[in-house]
Formats: sequence, structure tokens, C-alpha cells
Amino acid sequence: MNGVWDTFEARLGRLIFAVAWVALGIESLVYGIPVMRLEAWGKGWPGYMAAGYASGVIVLLAGIGLMWAERAKLSASILALLTLLWTVGLHLTRLVPTITQGVYWSGFAECFSVFAASWVLVSIMPPRLITNAWDRILDNGIPIGRICFGLSLLIFGAMHFVYHDFTASFIPVWFPDRPLLATLTGLAHMAAGLAILSGVLARLGATLAGIMYLSWVLVLHIPRVVAAPHDPFEWNGVFVASMLSGAAFIVAATFIKSADGEPK
Repeated sequence: MNGVWDTFEARLGRLIFAVAWVALGIESLVYGIPVMRLEAWGKGWPGYMAAGYASGVIVLLAGIGLMWAERAKLSASILALLTLLWTVGLHLTRLVPTITQGVYWSGFAECFSVFAASWVLVSIMPPRLITNAWDRILDNGIPIGRICFGLSLLIFGAMHFVYHDFTASFIPVWFPDRPLLATLTGLAHMAAGLAILSGVLARLGATLAGIMYLSWVLVLHIPRVVAAPHDPFEWNGVFVASMLSGAAFIVAATFIKSADGEPK
């Protein structure tokens, strides 16, 4: 995958991804809470504020590190490990007992997709690490990361239909036919997920997903922040949607073809 890290999609995705992590870290430090929506640490659990401050510092520094190519691999490695622990240790343990219900699926998919993008970013960023065994693990991060991200998009799409009315209510009132738009965005998620999983129009699907999330930041989340500037949940919507946009662009970069038809 030589050269992928320096493509437009990868650089744009890494920048958006980095800024979102920095913002989430600042939010955790300001409010003394675990990383909202990604770090599902229960309020009644011991060490709630301590976990918030500790994870806030970690993701803030890792986000800053992502902005420099020389530090991006280490920073992405830290984020990949952290989000894997959150996905398995926090989200999956809540999801499994209620797997037939929809309540925890979206949170699981958000953290799972961020882990996927972080692992892909580790795999494409130079310099390569020293051992051949570790390099093989990193190489596997690209196809497995694609699969994890594609599956996450399918879950997002399914949740648009399970919670169709809620999704429609979240859309600004000036949009015409909000229920139809909720359906279309659900289908867009599923189409992008299937494209990434199948490899058919995968770069286009991932890129359009990134554009879709970025458009949500502009037309959905920022107006909600303007209406409720002191609500951390609304700010968190901006940060997470931005992060998903960056993640999609990172995944899209791995499907860029070189002149000989092989992935770079």
C-alpha cells in the first residue's frame, strides 16, 4: 500500500479524524466524562471521572499526533488499541445480552467503525515497523479494517429503519419529506457498506459515505449546536459525525488503484 497515506483522501481523512479526536479529548476534560458515545463507561461505575480525564488526555494527545506523519502511526496504534478495548470490553458486553433489541447497536457500530479506521490508518502510515511478523499484522489491518467498517455501515443503515421515526425527527424541519430522507440515508449506508465489503465501486461508496457524514455536520449538527450551544451532546454530534467522515475517507484511500491496476 505504498503511497496510499499521501493521497488526497488519506490526508483529508486523517486531518478530519485527528481534529475530531482532539475535540473529543477536550470535551472529556472540560466535563470530566469518558469519551461520549465511544467510551461507554457507566455513570454509576467506579472511577467515572478518573476514566474521563485519563481517556481525555490520551485521545487529545493521540489526535494531535495524527496531524504529523512522523507521529501518526504511533498515535493511530494507540487509538486502535483503545477503541478495540472499548468495542469489546464496553459495547459488546452491553450488546450481547440485548442483541435482539436495537438499543446498543448504534453505539457498538460507532466504536467499531472508528476502530476499523484507526487500524487501517496504522497499516498505511509510514514508516513500517521493524519485524516482519508485525508488518504482516499491519497488512491484514487493511482488509479486516475494510470489513469492520463495511459491517458498521450496514448496522447504521439497519438502525435507520428500526428507528425510522426517530431518525426522521432528527432531520431539520425545513427538509421536505423527512421520512423519505430517513429511508434514503438508511439505504445509502447499506449501499456504501455493501460496496466496501464486495469491492464493487468501493472507493466511490466509501467516499460518498464520507461526504454524507460531512454534510450532516454542516446542515444537521452545527445548526443544533447553534440552537443549544451549552449542550455537550449536541457538540458531541458534530465531533462524532466528523470522525465518521474522516474514517470513511481513510477507508476510501485504500481502494485507490495504481497505473498497473493494483492497489497502491
